Amino acid sequence: MNPPKKLILIVCTGNTCRSPMAECLLKAEQTKHPELENYSFQSAGLFALEKQPASRNALLALKEKNLSLEAHQSQMLTEALLNEAHLILTMTSSHLDQILMQFDIPMEKVCTFSHLTDGESMDVPDPYGQALPAYKSCLASIEALIPAIVQALIEKA
Repeated sequence: MNPPKKLILIVCTGNTCRSPMAECLLKAEQTKHPELENYSFQSAGLFALEKQPASRNALLALKEKNLSLEAHQSQMLTEALLNEAHLILTMTSSHLDQILMQFDIPMEKVCTFSHLTDGESMDVPDPYGQALPAYKSCLASIEALIPAIVQALIEKA
């Protein structure tokens, strides 16, 4: 029997823009890196409405990369999800702070998306409600961090 996969949980505000795009990119990387086979990736939002689709512009930005969020349905961050997660990656330092204030989880289990790459916490800007160029810029910010995140996960595997 295979051991359970280690859940990497990506968190933003509404789970319709940033965290689903990051989840999609990491899942795409998983197909290229067999070393990531022991991980699973999910996203959630601190203030998400359940079962909402990804935002239209997030869909369009990823479509240009031949990736799809068509099946995405938002989910609210829960204590059960946090407890199941091996690692929680937040889009901003305020998301991280809110998780640590609201939930009883070990601090070492949570970091910002960018902190895992270079030890610095740089917030990923929220494109919500903006035009497509803002989503493309956000996606580019996330994409720039993906190789270092993949490398960090491979080293921790």
